[in-house]
Amino acid sequence: MPRHPRGPVPDVFAAFPDQVEDAGGGDLPAGWSLVRSAGLTVVLMVLAGLGTVGGAWVASGHTPDIAYTTLLWEGVALVLWCGLWGLLSGAGSLALGVLVVALPWVRRRRREGQAGVAVEGATSTSSP
Repeated sequence: MPRHPRGPVPDVFAAFPDQVEDAGGGDLPAGWSLVRSAGLTVVLMVLAGLGTVGGAWVASGHTPDIAYTTLLWEGVALVLWCGLWGLLSGAGSLALGVLVVALPWVRRRRREGQAGVAVEGATSTSSP
């Protein structure tokens, strides 16, 4: 017995038309928001990659002084040391990039929301 019913998938946007937000950015062409989002994603991916490589490179110069029994364990420890520091610095640089991009966006949205509330309040009080 199938767990999911077979048949056409309902259109969520048609079912909830009042909850669909307009993705357009004012005077921008229709596909511009998609291009802007893709460009932002690529920039954040490159930033995270550069942070990862940079962190691993810096960590490779500052390895802990531990006496290993075999060369294999020394190699494993070096790869783990550099890999973990690389991941940590990549995550940090990605978080910093998101904050640099997200904070101005949130502030803009709040200003737009407050302006919309003020306009709605003015129109609701002026109506009889």
